[in-house]
Amino acid sequence: MHEDNDHRIHHHVQLPGGRQIEVVYLESNRDQRDDGAVQAPAPSDTPAAHSPWTDDASTSAPVEALHVCPRCAGELVSPLEWGEDSPGRWRILMRCPDCDLLRDGVFGQALVERLDEELDRATGALLSDLKRLTHANMVEEIAIFSRALELDLIGPGDF
Repeated sequence: MHEDNDHRIHHHVQLPGGRQIEVVYLESNRDQRDDGAVQAPAPSDTPAAHSPWTDDASTSAPVEALHVCPRCAGELVSPLEWGEDSPGRWRILMRCPDCDLLRDGVFGQALVERLDEELDRATGALLSDLKRLTHANMVEEIAIFSRALELDLIGPGDF
């Protein structure tokens, strides 16, 4: 952890998946102790700090999968903002693209790791779909171009 000239504290965190993130605490969001040490901001006493839901969709059931929306059960919830709240605890703001539910809460390391794994899986699925779609489009373009050459619809002047 180090402090820069802009009164920010930079804390590098190694995630279990091997990724490293940098958490930056701004001076206005930290407390200076008498001994000069800097503490991360304490959790707020706002309702969002006690409940991970930002609207009336709160539930007493424990959150099992952060990527699943508690309102519409959509599985596309993704993080908008995140940062380390305390060791092993992460504050994450998430949004469901299906119903626009915003969820803000502090979650344990195991739950966040499951979210990270799900995001990696979903990213892999999207990249796989993109690759198949790109291939299908290229095959179609090659077929059209080949047919145009066969019919003598393309000549040297077209290039």
